[in-house]
Amino acid sequence: MLISVSILLLVVALGGLVARSVNSRRQPVIVAAALAPWLMAAALPAAVLAAVAGAWIPCTAAVVVLGAAVATQWPLYRARWRRRPPATGPGLRVMQANILVGGADPEALAASVDRLGIEILTVCEVTPEGLERIMASRLPQLLPYHYCSTGEVGDGTGIWSRYPLSDTRRHDGFVTELLSASVDLPDGGSVLVYAVHPVPPWPRDPADWLREMELLRQMLAKVPADAGPVVVAGDFNATADHRPYRALLEADYRDVAISTGSGILPTYAADRWYPPVIAIDHILLRDADPHEVHTVSLPGSDHRGIWAAITLREKS
Repeated sequence: MLISVSILLLVVALGGLVARSVNSRRQPVIVAAALAPWLMAAALPAAVLAAVAGAWIPCTAAVVVLGAAVATQWPLYRARWRRRPPATGPGLRVMQANILVGGADPEALAASVDRLGIEILTVCEVTPEGLERIMASRLPQLLPYHYCSTGEVGDGTGIWSRYPLSDTRRHDGFVTELLSASVDLPDGGSVLVYAVHPVPPWPRDPADWLREMELLRQMLAKVPADAGPVVVAGDFNATADHRPYRALLEADYRDVAISTGSGILPTYAADRWYPPVIAIDHILLRDADPHEVHTVSLPGSDHRGIWAAITLREKS
């Protein structure tokens, strides 16, 4: 009995390892990749049960799978022990919030923005009614500049800022609204901000998600090297265990959680009796460095928000 359970757990762990390693178009594999850390963790009890049963071949296999699993997750945490140079450039605080089809409490969102000193906020799932509620709240007093494109269901997106916005753009080719704007900072510099929300790969057909993730990768790769600091924030509907998400980090963009060694910061689903289990809300940076990253409660939403204190790199 112990051997049978051990082998079953080993299969589960191996499935998680394979799912996060391949670039599959199959929905079950994509879903399994989102849960890969939890699936791969099954290798530990598999090894223990096999050892208790004296089944050394399954035990060895489980230890090997466990080692491979640790190797995939260690990069998310190793920066925690890496000494980073002191920040010297302008500081900025950025936050991402998915407001569940406009249903999150805008006053609670404003309170978090105020308490955390947020200067740039990206918002997903902005409906026309949700925008009215936001604009009637205290948020516009804290972040008086905004660029928003509303949509039904979860298609709307917005950028709110403490500082003026320029070069606002709506990018075609995405089911949900993908926006960008330059935030003009008080010191005369600027930061290019993207608010993104690729469609989910489940329960809908994952083809749109795969297409949008690749389109986003191509778009970010084309941002000129001399454009200055870039912030990409949103609900990516992807975790660090999805290959299309990791592909976004190949063009000098860095995930703030990985860069600080904060590891997995689950943001979804936040409206269950159990804590969030997957990290699909992210902030990416180019020519900027994070030094503090946390999640934050969004009452009325099924997501937690994520915010980061960052330092913009000064031009040499």
